[in-house]
Amino acid sequence: MNNKYFSILGDSISTLEGYSEPAGAEFYDTANKIASGVLVARDTWWGRVIDHFGSKLSVNNSFSGSTVCRISQYEIESYSCSKERTSSLSRNGIIPDVIMIYMGTNDWGRGIDISREGCAEGEKEYLFLTAYETMLERIKAKYPDAEIWCLTLAVSKCRTVHDFSFPYSYSGRHITEYCDAIRHCAEKYGCRLIDLYNNCEPYDTIDGFHPNADGMKTIAEGVIGEIAKD
Repeated sequence: MNNKYFSILGDSISTLEGYSEPAGAEFYDTANKIASGVLVARDTWWGRVIDHFGSKLSVNNSFSGSTVCRISQYEIESYSCSKERTSSLSRNGIIPDVIMIYMGTNDWGRGIDISREGCAEGEKEYLFLTAYETMLERIKAKYPDAEIWCLTLAVSKCRTVHDFSFPYSYSGRHITEYCDAIRHCAEKYGCRLIDLYNNCEPYDTIDGFHPNADGMKTIAEGVIGEIAKD
């Protein structure tokens, strides 16, 4: 896998000041970089994965607070099933060889519906499973030769908060509902499943969700471990 180009489609967990596109949409800005110890690309989960495989970053399209689903009150098309984000994973004519997708945490946090019986075409971008399908369809149409890795949501911890308990159910939805939808979509569209929920140790955070440097290392090890199974 040496010398391949990787792109990332993600939310705040995958951002980094100076690397996220569009600029200014990152969680890991100057203050949070210092608080987390995530200072440079090699401190991030994606940077560690790319370094491990001797590869290069193409585009990090990670937008803090973004969801897979379309959110009606947002004017900016930050949701990852949008045409804008699914078509912005290459630069200078270089098509990514691998696209890593780590999305869904904010959909879970908002309690977005997974699916709905007989949903209309116009509803698909507003439901998690069909929005994830739309995202993959658009990426595969734009980058037909890229290998797509779909990451399920990982469990977190927070060592600095002695009574922290991971909220498996959030906004009325259990995290496994979103992980199951991601598994379904990865299989349906022939993508590589990286099952962090089942095969990654809880990653450490600065606030319960955003990884510190140790947490980034844990996520990276989970991704690398899943690829090593082949």
